[in-house]
Amino acid sequence: MNNAGDGNLTLLDRGLFLLFVKLERAQRLKSFEAVEAAVQSIERCTNSIGKRHLALFAYAYVYFSDGTPKMTERHEILEGEGVRKVKEYRRAVTDEEIAIAVWAQVKLNRYESSFRRALHAHPR
Repeated sequence: MNNAGDGNLTLLDRGLFLLFVKLERAQRLKSFEAVEAAVQSIERCTNSIGKRHLALFAYAYVYFSDGTPKMTERHEILEGEGVRKVKEYRRAVTDEEIAIAVWAQVKLNRYESSFRRALHAHPR
């Protein structure tokens, strides 16, 4: 990663870039296993180059997909300790797309604060 002329970060590592391309293709396939494998490849690569915090971008890319709800209404508590959750999506999505987005959200929530600290503290 380097700063571009406009101050934005630019991905220079060709291998890592190709892994993100693989992730994008896996996302289009709507396959949980393919997306998970692509993210794990990115994690291994970022670990090997000493920049594990860059895996945050993989989680964020998957999380901000169509499988993430456009809007979530307030949860309604039902009798018998049940809960009704209503979510709206940008388009019709499959259960697998939703599972992919939820998985990415869990990973993002788990690592986001420590990865962001590392990203902002890491020399570019």
